[in-house]
Amino acid sequence: MKIHTENIVVDIQNGSKQAFKKLFDDYYPILCVFATRYIEDKDVCKDIAQEALLAYWERKDKFETLQKVKSFLYTVTRNRCLNHLKHEQFTLPHLAEESEFDAGFEAAIIQQETYRLVNKAVEELPTQMRNVILYSMKGLKNHEIAQELDIAEGTVHTLKKIAYRKLRESLKGINYTILFFLCK
Repeated sequence: MKIHTENIVVDIQNGSKQAFKKLFDDYYPILCVFATRYIEDKDVCKDIAQEALLAYWERKDKFETLQKVKSFLYTVTRNRCLNHLKHEQFTLPHLAEESEFDAGFEAAIIQQETYRLVNKAVEELPTQMRNVILYSMKGLKNHEIAQELDIAEGTVHTLKKIAYRKLRESLKGINYTILFFLCK
């Protein structure tokens, strides 16, 4: 049974553990990375991300849209990170200005969400194209990618061109400026 993103919230509300597992698999790594903006301990970040997702599961009936679920997950993750830091008695000098903090929080969410969408789109590419794009994102030049994959440099160029066209199509509506910086 394939879970569609637009129906995932309804499926979860109906108790579908498969739908929740898909949401968990999509958002757990992103929430872990998001938590590292506040906390350096990766194990604590993993616990916080898991707690945020479980908090959603416990309140799943209260959310009508995926956008509201995302907002809840990021807010819970941020708040649990701040509570952890407060409990550990850390000072937060860089969070002193609330409007700066809110702008940074919003920017972090946009960055994490864009990163998730780009990674998902890259993962959906055919294997050879995906490998070319992944090496390209690591900064390798066409001739280096050709060596790594044991293919002709012209093939790398062609695969990259087709892959970028497919990515543009699947990522319509995403700010390409952000994508440019993510792919550097």
